[in-house]
Amino acid sequence: MMYGVHLAIGDICGDPTDLLVRVEDIDIYDYVYFSVIESSEPEDDEAESGQMSHVAFAHRFTKLGNMLLNRTAA
Repeated sequence: MMYGVHLAIGDICGDPTDLLVRVEDIDIYDYVYFSVIESSEPEDDEAESGQMSHVAFAHRFTKLGNMLLNRTAA
C-alpha cells in the first residue's frame, strides 16, 4: 500500500500532546512498532513501546526527522 507518509526505522515522530516516539520496525502487514522517547507528563504510566497500523500512526504522528541520519551527519 502507498501512503502519503513514508516511514523508516529510526524516524522520530511527535503528536499534538508532545509525545515523541522512534520507529523501531514496520512489518509486512503495515504495522508500525515504536518506542516512546519523551512524554509530556513524566508521571504517566503509559507503555514505553507500542504498535499500530501505518494508517493510524500517520494520522496521529508527524514525522520530525530520522535519528540514524542525524547521527551520520554530525
